[in-house]
Amino acid sequence: MEGVTSQGTGAVTEPGATRSVGRSSLVSMLARVFAVQELGVLAAGLVIGSVFAFLSPEFLTMASAGSILASAVQFGIVGVGVTVLMIAGEFDLSVASVYSLCPLVMAWLWIDHGVNVFLSLTLALALAASIGAINGLATLLLNIPSFIITLATGLFWAGVSLNLTGGYPISYFGTSPVMSWLGAAEMGSSKISVSIFWLVAIVVILASVLRMTATGNWVFACGGDGRAARAMGVPVAVVKLGCFILSSVLAAFTGIVQFGSFGSATPTQGSDLALTALVVAVVGGGSLMGGRGSIVGALLAAIVLGMSYTGLVLSGVSTTWFQSFVGFLLLFAVIMNLRMERLGARFGVIRKS
Repeated sequence: MEGVTSQGTGAVTEPGATRSVGRSSLVSMLARVFAVQELGVLAAGLVIGSVFAFLSPEFLTMASAGSILASAVQFGIVGVGVTVLMIAGEFDLSVASVYSLCPLVMAWLWIDHGVNVFLSLTLALALAASIGAINGLATLLLNIPSFIITLATGLFWAGVSLNLTGGYPISYFGTSPVMSWLGAAEMGSSKISVSIFWLVAIVVILASVLRMTATGNWVFACGGDGRAARAMGVPVAVVKLGCFILSSVLAAFTGIVQFGSFGSATPTQGSDLALTALVVAVVGGGSLMGGRGSIVGALLAAIVLGMSYTGLVLSGVSTTWFQSFVGFLLLFAVIMNLRMERLGARFGVIRKS
């Protein structure tokens, strides 16, 4: 069989070599695709968005976008905090209780007892940091799994929330610049709350820290192999303690943002948020075993959940089906991630963290 002559060189390229180059390019392209950790949640988002857009024309309106992003803020801020902690190899089931307790403490101090609003906000976040520190220290010093520790503390703080106000909500009916920049204000006539800026800022900061700093490498190392990380000089205990505090503070800040958006703090709000936050982390590409996760993936997962909740409402389906949908989405995401890993392994791909 005659070879192919390259123009200008006179060199002869065999057809077999050409096919080999083509296969190599295809493998390289597939490797780059499967290396994208957020691929699964991105594909799920496109499918879910297309379905709801077909079922309800109102899904593609600015009002719908505002509702989707409002839900994404709630799921996303607490979700990225849980994602960082899960990357470090730990869990936090107390985030739901912190989410309801801290805005309630802020409202109790500010509205019921006349404490300065900024001081009330600061004290509420300080309480959250203390709760995170208690979770971390108890886990590290007692050598008890964080799943058990945070389940216990979550139940304790849920009881504190109920007894703080006797189970009644605290509402604010006035106007305040603090409430506005927390989430009450909207961007022009777009129906989109300014709280979305908080989510974007937190995601950018955490994604940058995890990908571009030594601290980020330490977080992944702690979750991947804590003993090896400790042997290499990584301060595992300090890193994990910091992640516990971050998770708790972001849960509190999420609740405070919701208080700013709706003007009411309720002791029972967000009762199922702990499991939803875990779903955000896993659907976003995280591993329950630690050492892997994606802040951008968690953001996309939060948006997908927001799309799902809003889509169910606009399609006339009862929102009581939302939890069922979240369960299905979790199972689908885990299956997709496993399939992506296996397909990626065929091309020698290690998926990016």
